[in-house]
Amino acid sequence: MKKQRSDIKRDVINLAGMGFSRFSLSPIAGQIYALLYMSEGPVTLNDMVRELKISKGSASMNIRSLESWGAVRKLWVNSDRKDYYEANPDIKTIALKRFKEGMSKRLDELAPALEKAGDSALKGDVPGKDAQFYRVRLNEIKKLMDALRKAVEIIPDSASDKKLEIISNIISVFK
Repeated sequence: MKKQRSDIKRDVINLAGMGFSRFSLSPIAGQIYALLYMSEGPVTLNDMVRELKISKGSASMNIRSLESWGAVRKLWVNSDRKDYYEANPDIKTIALKRFKEGMSKRLDELAPALEKAGDSALKGDVPGKDAQFYRVRLNEIKKLMDALRKAVEIIPDSASDKKLEIISNIISVFK
């Protein structure tokens, strides 16, 4: 049996919700993005509420998040007072930006706690042989975090960046 266009759209919307959830993002934001991405024209907030069966508050909150990521934009439609939205079709750039921002934020959040733990081991708050063990382990964690920061820095900001093609080519060598 052939799938109808609406069935394919519904499958993509469900997949996006599940995908966003797997990355600890709002599944509703994923569904909204997919709805806009799979729509041929701009969509109103009321259309999102009706089609996704979500509250207007949830739609509004998630659309603002998507706007802040650059994933969607608000449009003005002639002779209509409603707000319309459309998806930024550059999925790769959106994903790269979110991944890069998310990793940087998480590393920034961990750094002070790691520093504090290291200070405790250095100040003598920990007995002799234990202090040496902890210093070695904490140093390894610090090296890992430094390496992760460097890896995040080389991730391109845009899918059109030549670095992405180079990174993809390097990865394909190891497949």
